[in-house]
Amino acid sequence: MMNFRNSFLSALSPEDISAFGPHLVEVSLSRGETLFEVGDAPDLVYFPGNAVTSVVTVMKDGRCVETSTIGCESGVGLLDAMINEKVHSRTFTQIAGSAFRLPSVILRRRVEESPGVLKLLLQHIRANSYQAELSAACNVLHTIDQRLAKWLLMTADRTGNANFMLTQDYMAVMAGTQRSTISTAAAALKRVGMVRYARGQVSILDRPGLTRRACECYNEARDQFDGLRGERRVVKT
Repeated sequence: MMNFRNSFLSALSPEDISAFGPHLVEVSLSRGETLFEVGDAPDLVYFPGNAVTSVVTVMKDGRCVETSTIGCESGVGLLDAMINEKVHSRTFTQIAGSAFRLPSVILRRRVEESPGVLKLLLQHIRANSYQAELSAACNVLHTIDQRLAKWLLMTADRTGNANFMLTQDYMAVMAGTQRSTISTAAAALKRVGMVRYARGQVSILDRPGLTRRACECYNEARDQFDGLRGERRVVKT
C-alpha cells in the first residue's frame, strides 16, 4: 500500500488505488513551471505532495489574478479532467516540490466504475470552489497585512515547512495587489520579527504572532483542508 501526503490520494479505497496505481507517476515540479495554459486540453491531473500550485485568471492585457491555490489538500485540474473540457485558467507551480501525475482518461474511466471516486471528486471540487469564493471575498474585505499573513501560513501548511522559496512577485499575485505594496507589508512582518525574508527565501519565525495577524479566512481555509483530510481540529482557547 502506497503512502501519500496528498489528501485526495490518501482518501481513496484500496481498490481505487489499485486501479490508479499503474498510471500514477511521481514527478518533481519546478518553480514557475506551467502545468496548464488557457485553451489546453485537460490530459493530466496533478496531486501535489509538497509542491504548491497557483491558478490564475488571465486578462486580455496580460494581467493576471490568482483565483485559487492548491497543494497537498487536493488535486489540480480535477473539474476540467472530469468533464473533459478545455482549460479556462493558467496553472503554474508556485512552490517547487513533488506531485503525482495521472492521465485524465484514467480518472474519468474510474469515475464511471467507482461511486467512491465520484463522491470524492465532487467533495474536492466543491471545496476548491469555496476556496476561490473565499479568496475573492478576502481580497475585497481584508487588509494586505492580513492577507499576506494568511497566505504565508497556508504555504507553510501545504509544504509542511516553515522555510520556503516565495518571491515578492508571487506574493503579489497571491494577495491580489501590487509588488510595491507587498514589499511594504513583508518589510513590516520582518521588522516585528514574525518572518525572515531574503532573496526569495521566507522563514516563519513567530507562527502564533503571524496567526493572530492573519484574517479569519486562514482558519476557514484550515477547516476546509482538515475536512478534506477527514480530520477535525481542536481549537485551543
